[in-house]
Amino acid sequence: MTVLVGEVLWHQRAEQFFLDVAADGYVVASCAEVNEAEATELKRQSELGAWHVCSVNDCLAECVAAGCSCSRSVNPVARDAFLRTTAERIIKHTAEHAEVCYTSLGSGLLRFDFSLLEMLLSRGVPVTSVHLVDSQYEPDAQGYMRHRVALAQFASWFTLRGVEVYVHYSLERYAFEARRTSALPAIVMQVDCFELTAAFDKEVKPALEEVLQIDGLYCALTSREGASGAGSMGSTCAWAEMNG
Repeated sequence: MTVLVGEVLWHQRAEQFFLDVAADGYVVASCAEVNEAEATELKRQSELGAWHVCSVNDCLAECVAAGCSCSRSVNPVARDAFLRTTAERIIKHTAEHAEVCYTSLGSGLLRFDFSLLEMLLSRGVPVTSVHLVDSQYEPDAQGYMRHRVALAQFASWFTLRGVEVYVHYSLERYAFEARRTSALPAIVMQVDCFELTAAFDKEVKPALEEVLQIDGLYCALTSREGASGAGSMGSTCAWAEMNG
């Protein structure tokens, strides 16, 4: 039996998807026909906040860095608790919105965003567009192929759900496109992205002040005390923040 590992595996999985990214970040993606029974079960489980793995999402993942207080190995309940709490907050916050633009900073391999968006759609939140921001979506990035496969699978699914997906490999590019197109987000997520947490005051906060809607909601899960706080990197506590 041949076992494929690393880039070889992801190059092979990439062949199962079509993916094209326009200059403005708009993603066109497709995959093999989705099994209707699998799709139905996935939606049912997602509405409950459960992670049900099937051919629709088996390329998605999350950070498992050892020692990180946001990882399931250190803090098994942090991510799921944040998922449910955030979903309820967003549902209430967007109750009067006809359309919702959603942005995820440091979105990585997209498991959290997939779960949250499915919960929101199942509860009637009118998410019409999603902007994903991560340096690993840059074609020259070291981990690009792995992230390309996750992005293709994610975009294929949500395109079928009637949601437009955009991808940006830097915060600057995203902010520029958001201003240029007036696609200002009602929701901005930042989940367990150490690089952005460390650069919050210098990079993230100025970008939020430019693009987040006046009544927008910023939600972060970090391994330190708040998205802009020093905190203790040795702590087993994860910190949730919701501003809006």
